Amino acid sequence: MAAPSDCPKYYFCGYKYANYTTLAFKFKDCYLQEIPDGLNSGGSWYNNQSNGTKAKMYDKNRHLIYTTPGAPYGDPNGNWAPVWYVDAC
Repeated sequence: MAAPSDCPKYYFCGYKYANYTTLAFKFKDCYLQEIPDGLNSGGSWYNNQSNGTKAKMYDKNRHLIYTTPGAPYGDPNGNWAPVWYVDAC
C-alpha cells in the first residue's frame, strides 16, 4: 500500500482512527517521544521512513511493547491503548 498523502517520506505517522484517518502526530527524530493525549484505543499508523527502518512503541513505563516491520509499512487497524511513547527509528 502507498503511504497516506499526509504522511511525508521519512516520518512515522499516527492516526486517531482506523484506515489512516485524522492525523494525530508525525515523528521523524530518533528518540522517545510521547504521543498526544486522546489516543486511547483504535487508530492506525504508517511507517514511511527510509526503507527497512523500524519504529518502536513503548508503554507508560517506557518498556518496549512493539517493534514495527521495516518501512514502508502500516497498520490500518492499530490499537493505541497500551502505547504512550514512540521512537521513530
